[in-house]
Amino acid sequence: MTRPIWHPLPLRTVTPAFLGRFEDISTRSGEITFPIPSLRGVLAYWLRALAGPYVGPDIDELIRVESELFGAASNDTTVPSRILLRGARVQVGELTKPQDGVRYLMGPGLTDRKSPPARCVAPRTILDVRVKNLGGPLHADLFLSALWALRAFGGIGARTRRGFGTLALESLEKLDLEHSPRFHREWLADDRIGDLDAVIECVRATLSDLGFREASFDGSPTYPCFAPQAFESEEHTLDARNILSALEIAGRELKDFRHPKPDGWAPADPRQLPNTVSFREVVKPFKERRPYEAAFIDGALGLPIVYSGKGITTPITVEPVADNGSAGRRASPLWLRVTDIDNRFKLRSLAFYSEWLPDGINLRIKKGKSGHPKTVERPSLDAVRSRVESWFTHLDTAAQTPGSGIHP
Repeated sequence: MTRPIWHPLPLRTVTPAFLGRFEDISTRSGEITFPIPSLRGVLAYWLRALAGPYVGPDIDELIRVESELFGAASNDTTVPSRILLRGARVQVGELTKPQDGVRYLMGPGLTDRKSPPARCVAPRTILDVRVKNLGGPLHADLFLSALWALRAFGGIGARTRRGFGTLALESLEKLDLEHSPRFHREWLADDRIGDLDAVIECVRATLSDLGFREASFDGSPTYPCFAPQAFESEEHTLDARNILSALEIAGRELKDFRHPKPDGWAPADPRQLPNTVSFREVVKPFKERRPYEAAFIDGALGLPIVYSGKGITTPITVEPVADNGSAGRRASPLWLRVTDIDNRFKLRSLAFYSEWLPDGINLRIKKGKSGHPKTVERPSLDAVRSRVESWFTHLDTAAQTPGSGIHP
């Protein structure tokens, strides 16, 4: 029997990737060990998304799928990982003077100058990653399928859903994992989102061969996955000079989408953003201690949301909260990926229409860290879906607008 060996997995950053912060606020560059756990985590995310159409609502079976590839450890049992990953050191620096649209994509978590600067891996950086398969061809199929989805839709590091941390394969020739004939290497070479159905079918057949149970959803999935009618994806071409200007266009469109301009809106300051519907219908009445009844639709694109500026001296936060009072998070269902294919810059959008918040999770609004918390009405699942779907309408409209920098 041939002993498993380490194979090069030559990944290359397409967009900047943010990997934590420098410990010293005065530090602006250095080297760190590439965080393999982060890469494993995002590969597991995409494996679950691909396995969802086969596994259905059975979360225990979904965990078994993930454990089959990446292992698991608990008090009851330990499952060894079939796929091992190893990384080397990588150069990091600071993303200097990002333009307005890029800063909007980064968000306050990465642009807060009171904190140490974010460690940024520059575009076109080669990540020296290696992979070893301790399983067989079927495990290689699952790993390569997850790698395809990571490349097609995902990213690594902070703000991955907003287009940062996009990865490409530098060379397929060096990636020589023994896989079954049902996984086609050209899927990784071509980088086409049109291959999604074929990759899902590859995963389905592989899970069947590995003996996993097949099921189907009755209603919306409780987790993000590529189940029929539970996701939407589109690709648009960008008029960009380089990857940062492509991110700038994407950030500008996301800002315009989240802050739509009402008819006749004319700000006194050209830098001022129009208020969102939820700000006008929920946040402002709360601030002014007036009654409010509208559902909090801003949360459709992720929670918590912190409102500051615009006359708000103390930040106001809307967040999900459990019955025991502990605050939580809800990641955005929208993935944006800016990529470069043969010097043509593309914006890929992917939305998962899964359960928005579990039963028993409510929304609360508060001033400062804990001041005067009150309950906020949750939007319906249909309202959340409609809000997310409107992103695709927004892009299609922009693609028909001269000078927008976006084309179908």
